[in-house]
Amino acid sequence: MKIGYLKNLGRHELEKGASRWRALHKNEKVILESVSYDELEKKIQNNELDAVLVNSRHTIYRRLATYPVDEVSLVVLVQAGNFNKYQQTVEMSDLKNLPCIMVAGVEEEKSEYHYLKGVLQVDSDLLAVKTLGEAVLMVESGSGYLIMNEKTAAHIDDDQVQKLFLLRDGKQCTEEYAFIAKEDQRVEELSKILKEVIN
Repeated sequence: MKIGYLKNLGRHELEKGASRWRALHKNEKVILESVSYDELEKKIQNNELDAVLVNSRHTIYRRLATYPVDEVSLVVLVQAGNFNKYQQTVEMSDLKNLPCIMVAGVEEEKSEYHYLKGVLQVDSDLLAVKTLGEAVLMVESGSGYLIMNEKTAAHIDDDQVQKLFLLRDGKQCTEEYAFIAKEDQRVEELSKILKEVIN
């Protein structure tokens, strides 16, 4: 089974889910491949991928099924020292004077821009970088902030970076994880496995 994932989501939980799948289905390999948002539907329709793990983009796929996995909280990575070190949360409006760092190659900029501005309604200017490593360096230097889901952010261990849960009007910001695929019993089973891994 070939599973795609948006690289901004990371693959840590997906690898755990894939290894649990392999333990249950001894004869079946699971191949994980990073994919850009704009090509995922085509890759599924052409049978290059069986499913893709995405975050909520409010896109309607007319010919594909959605298999919900989980809802995860969003966190903001900021330069340590910009906020009280005991602070746990930050309002989106408190970040509007700081650029929001967008991790995207040229081909992904349009969909990432739509996600940050259209779905998350980020008020800040956007600053595009190609890799997560570059983005973290920019956060360390105080050049901007980075929005990530809490699962992926947990793998960034850096004492120059502070992680704060993102709020909008006092309400925790979240995003949904789901697999996009053709109707497929195997993908439904994998989504249940991944739900257990994440929780």
